Amino acid sequence: MNNLKVTSKKIIIYILLGILIAGLLVMTFFPGIIYAVKDSGNSGIDKCKPEPGYTEESWREHMGHHPDIYKECLS
Repeated sequence: MNNLKVTSKKIIIYILLGILIAGLLVMTFFPGIIYAVKDSGNSGIDKCKPEPGYTEESWREHMGHHPDIYKECLS
């Protein structure tokens, strides 16, 4: 019975470590993914208008980093 508890705890730890490692790998290979997901989820909001905390110039610079998301704003 004790072996079963130890084994199940090890499995949980291995699963958590696997998730952590997978997350770190994704963030390493796709460092801008957080911004791309955040920017693509703003439906219903005028995405060409600067968000709070951005100046007009800094917002245009930000959009320039994501031309696939902001193509209609950059033309």
